[in-house]
Amino acid sequence: MTTTYRFGAFELHPQARELRQDGAAVELTASAFDCLVYLVEHRERPVGKDELIAAVWGSVEISDNLLAQTIVRLRRALGDNADEQRCIKTLPRVGYRWVLATSIVSDIALPLADSVGDAAPRPASSSWPRRLRRGVPLLLLIAAGGFALWWFHGRAARAFRQGTAVVLPAQIHAPEDWSWLRLGLMDLIVGDLRGAKVPVEGSQAVVDQLDQADQGGKAPFSSYALVIQPQVTLDNGRWQVQLDATASNGSSLHAEAFSDNMLKAAHEANAFLLAQLGAGDSDRVASADDQEQYLLRMEAASHTGTLKVLQALIDNAPADLQQTSEFAYAKAAFHCDQGEYEPCKSGLADLLDRLPAKTRPLLRGRALAKQWYVYYREHKYHEGAEVLSEAIRLLKKQNDTGYLAYAYAQRAELLNMTSRFDEAEADFGDARINYALAGDTAGAMGVDESLADLSMRRGHFAQALPTIQRAYDQYQRMGMQSYLPPLLMHLVISQKMLLQHADAFATTERYWPLDEKIPEYTDNIGRHILMFQRADALGGIGRAADASALLEQVLAQIEADPHGEPGLKGTVYTLLARLALQRGDVAGAQAWIAKALSGRLLEWDSDMHDTADAWLLDVLIAQQAGNTQEIQRAAAAMQAWADKLPAPDRDEWIAIQGLRIQAIQAQVAGQREQALDALKQAMNKASRYGVPELIADTGLAYCLALLEAGKASDAFVISGQLSAWGELDWRVAWAQACVYRAMGQTQSWNRYQRKARELAGDRMLPVPRPAS
Repeated sequence: MTTTYRFGAFELHPQARELRQDGAAVELTASAFDCLVYLVEHRERPVGKDELIAAVWGSVEISDNLLAQTIVRLRRALGDNADEQRCIKTLPRVGYRWVLATSIVSDIALPLADSVGDAAPRPASSSWPRRLRRGVPLLLLIAAGGFALWWFHGRAARAFRQGTAVVLPAQIHAPEDWSWLRLGLMDLIVGDLRGAKVPVEGSQAVVDQLDQADQGGKAPFSSYALVIQPQVTLDNGRWQVQLDATASNGSSLHAEAFSDNMLKAAHEANAFLLAQLGAGDSDRVASADDQEQYLLRMEAASHTGTLKVLQALIDNAPADLQQTSEFAYAKAAFHCDQGEYEPCKSGLADLLDRLPAKTRPLLRGRALAKQWYVYYREHKYHEGAEVLSEAIRLLKKQNDTGYLAYAYAQRAELLNMTSRFDEAEADFGDARINYALAGDTAGAMGVDESLADLSMRRGHFAQALPTIQRAYDQYQRMGMQSYLPPLLMHLVISQKMLLQHADAFATTERYWPLDEKIPEYTDNIGRHILMFQRADALGGIGRAADASALLEQVLAQIEADPHGEPGLKGTVYTLLARLALQRGDVAGAQAWIAKALSGRLLEWDSDMHDTADAWLLDVLIAQQAGNTQEIQRAAAAMQAWADKLPAPDRDEWIAIQGLRIQAIQAQVAGQREQALDALKQAMNKASRYGVPELIADTGLAYCLALLEAGKASDAFVISGQLSAWGELDWRVAWAQACVYRAMGQTQSWNRYQRKARELAGDRMLPVPRPAS
């Protein structure tokens, strides 16, 4: 007997995992659907937040924020909202309650699934052909259907030749304890296809696209050359696996197999499909082993994000499985992916001790590639790059394109951190090629994102912008909304560095407020960085007070996080100090910069430019406070820090900030010419480096120093170098205004003074001391 719940225009079918409105299917993510079922089934009482989280995600460690976002999506699907609360009522400090009048109808036939990506079961085919097929060997099936289907199947195979396949989650007709097969079987098929060198999209990317379907229509799988829908049925102890593949030209293929063992049936069905595609056999070893089945369950839990379930599978794995290298790798990879440094490091080290390169080259190569995270956390970028080189050599020999692409990409990231930009760019190129060979579109687009980051680290922000925008557009077309936030971060940073402050603020409007615009993005660190970038953009358009208030919210959230995100905390303190100084709050600026430079916070920030900026800001604040002793102390500390940096990390940006500190030292010592010489060198370096943000900041300091020395004509030349940004940045407009005032050009002085005040907003304009 089945149970259907009716409320308003909706029918909820828990067993079929379907919600219908006026007969049409309503698409929900798995967690949203489970949340709805639990609330409806317990509608006679309030449901606490912890209870609901445990019931839906199997974990009490899931954040309230994720639950709140799920409720937002669910209300949206039901035509409800937080103001009306017609269906789901929020009970402050308690949880939620289902309040819409609901009736129960039993013995209702389950509706058919009408979406290719739907996980709801379809009625199995009639019993007589199924019984007939049980006694027919696989090869006889192929021969019997071969000629009749040759032309039609040939069309599908030809249509697929030049493209990438995608495997959808499996439709499951089996007891609930086999529900993990929805994604586990998907992973198995992807692995077999890649083993036969068939380009196929990664499982995680497909899951991400399906999770976004409730944000606006179907996942856009039409761009793929072949879409494979698996279906698995358990009937009287016998498994049937069916693979229905649709090519981009509308033609289709079908493969199926039967066995008492699910894994054997799946591998055989895949072999039949590969034969029809004209592909070779997979190099993966087909197994009827319970161990493979257990590992697939772990992989399925990883894709659904049910970390508590995955942790339980790891903790309760059979003793014989725990002794295998495959399990050790899966366990260590879990810790690495969760950012758990110690178990990641020790797990990989123990595993590599028992993986000889000669006998286990593939798994050893994968484990070495995963070690990038350990070396990244330890800031041992050079050593890490060498380890990844061994991984690449091993994976090349095995022709494992998917993991080879991953290894190249991670080595490139480590090389990027050491400013070995040309080598990093070459590795990113190799990574992109191998992702394309594997059919991993999301991986290839991720390389585009990394190339944009590489351009940014080189100071080529204008070059990075179109790359970022292209990757952003591609992710949007594929419906992969959860991949967009990091690209928005890159956009904001690039626009800020190009002095496009209004554009940077507009970009933050795409994701702000976070819970409303991107509720599905739950990565805490990522959300904090987005908040930080929003604050920086607010400061850029002259709303320094609003920016400071938002930054203090970021700090409160960071401090509530047990990991603390020390690198981000240091940059937040630094920006708070800069905003305080710009508003004339010298005491506040002193307090914030002291926090930024205390301990080793900024050592956790991988961008050395942030540390150099913090030291310069400390000196500027001390100059405003008249604290000569702090200027000397900070200058010596900054020099000692810079001297310890590896040669590739001591780039022009750090040299420029060091020269500006030397100029301030000379100014307070009354050595005007030495100060001007240091600023001239800094300005020349900034112009060659070519980052407008650095040019504008250095240019204003140089202009004001020249005016104080009575060298208005020299200052006029510098203001001319800045003039392209006079309508965009308050520092440039103010430099021009001060130069025109010194030259007695009142009309121009008034014009640029007004512009500077308009762009500065609630920031104070620095007044140059009279020339002497």
